[in-house]
Amino acid sequence: MNYKGLTTEEALELQKRFGFNEIKQKETPPILDFLKRFTGLTAFVIEGAMIISLLMKRYVDALVMFFLLLLNAVLGFSEEFRASKAVEALSKKISVNAHVLRDGVFKEIPARELVPGDVIKIVMGDIVPADCKIIEGNLLVDQSILTGESIPKECGANDEIYSGSLVTRGSAIAIVEKTGRNTYFGKTAELIEKAKPKLIIEEITMSVTKGLLIFDFIFVALVVIKFIINKTPIFDALPFVLTLLIASIPVALPAMTVLALALGSLKLASVGVLVRKLDGIENSAMMDILCLDKTGTITENKIRIVDVVPIGKDFSQEDVVELAYLCSDPNTKDPIDSAVIEFGKDNVKGLYKLVKFYPFDPDKKYSEAEVLDKENNKINIYKGAPQVIIEMSDNKDKSIYEVVEKFANLGKRSLGVAIKKENQTTFVGLLTFFDYPRKDSKKFIEEIKEMGVMPKMITGDNKLIAQSVAKEVSIGERVISIKEIEKDKEMDVDSFDAFAEVVPEDKFKIVDLYQKKGHTVGMTGDGANDAPALKKADLGIAVKDSLDIAKQSAKVILTEEGLSNIVNLIKVGREIYKRIVIWILNKVVKTFQIVFFVSIATLIIGKPIITPVAMILMLFLYDFVTMSIATDNVVPSNRPEKWNVKKLLSMSLIFGVLKISELFIAMYLAQKYFKVTFSELQTIMFYLLLVSGLFNILNFREERFFFSSLPSKAVIMSILGDLIVATLISTFGIFVAKAHFGLIMITLLYALLVTLVFTDIIKLFVYRWFKL
Repeated sequence: MNYKGLTTEEALELQKRFGFNEIKQKETPPILDFLKRFTGLTAFVIEGAMIISLLMKRYVDALVMFFLLLLNAVLGFSEEFRASKAVEALSKKISVNAHVLRDGVFKEIPARELVPGDVIKIVMGDIVPADCKIIEGNLLVDQSILTGESIPKECGANDEIYSGSLVTRGSAIAIVEKTGRNTYFGKTAELIEKAKPKLIIEEITMSVTKGLLIFDFIFVALVVIKFIINKTPIFDALPFVLTLLIASIPVALPAMTVLALALGSLKLASVGVLVRKLDGIENSAMMDILCLDKTGTITENKIRIVDVVPIGKDFSQEDVVELAYLCSDPNTKDPIDSAVIEFGKDNVKGLYKLVKFYPFDPDKKYSEAEVLDKENNKINIYKGAPQVIIEMSDNKDKSIYEVVEKFANLGKRSLGVAIKKENQTTFVGLLTFFDYPRKDSKKFIEEIKEMGVMPKMITGDNKLIAQSVAKEVSIGERVISIKEIEKDKEMDVDSFDAFAEVVPEDKFKIVDLYQKKGHTVGMTGDGANDAPALKKADLGIAVKDSLDIAKQSAKVILTEEGLSNIVNLIKVGREIYKRIVIWILNKVVKTFQIVFFVSIATLIIGKPIITPVAMILMLFLYDFVTMSIATDNVVPSNRPEKWNVKKLLSMSLIFGVLKISELFIAMYLAQKYFKVTFSELQTIMFYLLLVSGLFNILNFREERFFFSSLPSKAVIMSILGDLIVATLISTFGIFVAKAHFGLIMITLLYALLVTLVFTDIIKLFVYRWFKL
């Protein structure tokens, strides 16, 4: 049937009338997003301290707090805005396309450019790009994401199909009726989910922070009691108590996490990996099982002829190839016919003339060709399933079956060729074909094994073929049929390397089985049959040239051939994991330093060891540096990462007690031997708390001695910048009491010695004990 479709001019006119086929996300105006930085627990505590300072007429303190709050909001807003734009830029590279009839020819265009009246072609694996009416063909459409109906719907001519539905079978020509906001369910044709996952890292960090706040409240309560006993005015006590609580709140966490993940996304994009959902990066760090779809992922998905075996003395290899070539359709997309034609195109001698060709019949299981030889004798050629061709032949023999079985044991499939001449059908020979593994598959498998990730191959092929491929790419030889697992529900899936005879729903079950055993599971795939498993997996990876439905279901999309880029994904994920672990360790230890030391010192002395303004200033300067950890040079682990909050807190407790001891020693030395005034002591302790925290970053980032590797330039520059600013503030008495430059330098030397020498040595034993 001929269809007219629209012209480009008509489509442009309709586009002006109806707009693009998309539903734009409601975006928060930048000004409102910025103002939100002044809400939340941290902001409210600082604002409370500001109000109290204003009531007490301590205008300088209030102004300093406002300035720091404003600067923190500006930095957080700018970093997250830049990171969100980076992720948005990556998402735009993933576009849903449509095959549309424009100007009399079918062409591929972005689905957002469709307009009502467009004639489109839809095939299996496509996402329906707009509300349409089928005018020719039949489809099986999954509307579960729209209606909740689990059973796909059969649709034919004149049936309506809706935007966002998934085509699971068939093909059709349809006419677009509604686009964009006018579609029945108002689904966007772009269908790229804006990834705002609740990150595991963030949840765990917040749970640690909540735990710290509980301890902080205990110490704060003791400080309040001490103030009451000393009859300290409430207006003097409140700012100190409020700022003490600020120390436990992860001010820099949201910006640091988004920045680390966004930078990771950009790095991965440069090596052929597009991240659709940011939690895909952190899951890549924890992944310990990777399920690999065989066809098109491990293998080339390109069948090639391997062996040519003539039967009997009357036929040569050239005869078998030429007869098979004549019985293949050059215009088909059938992979077997394509392989035969590719193999035989340079070896055909032209001994026969093709008269008629009959395509492969699924019921008969063979294709047929009618040819004439040089003497114009009519000959029929048959090519198909060897068992069927053998049974048709008059020269069938047990030995032919044995040859077929021999190749099957090697994981090769066979193709039988026979001719019929003068009512005599003769089996001519066999062709074997094989879907070869990609050149990089074996190396990739060996690399991820060394990284502690166990590969599991999944295929619809039989056990013998699965065994052959799994062995060749170093996955292993322990292969099981999915049917065997269904019979024995107690079977340990961990003990197998590959699963054979798998249907699409089985892939989902295999992923689920591993997840129930506590594994973090990755899954690769490229087709509609892989989509459920890709969605189910902790890390769904759509390989290059995947169908839209596979891309839609995955968290990560490979934009280059092969699997080697998954190694980059794992490494980057583990690097980011390590950076955030370092951030958490620094945060918890810093909380011990500030809250516990300041509280205990205040209880002993009877008045705040650090002023509220100095506390907020120190936290701001410190958080500024910890942001740079997102860029640090770290060595990724050679094993999958696992969150262990108990281990992190135990390590932090050891380091925290150690750092508190160092601070009390410093306070004792300053009072006994340097005879400092109390205001000078407050400044010295402010300076020591800040610089020792900065040196902790250099210390904790490295499992060996701190000088074993160089931090990133951003870390070095931010630490140096903070040291200079803190030294100037303390020496010139900006926001804090003025302290002698010599005292500041002695404090700096003390921090260097105790943190980068003494603490560094202790760290080696702690890291080894906890196997960080």
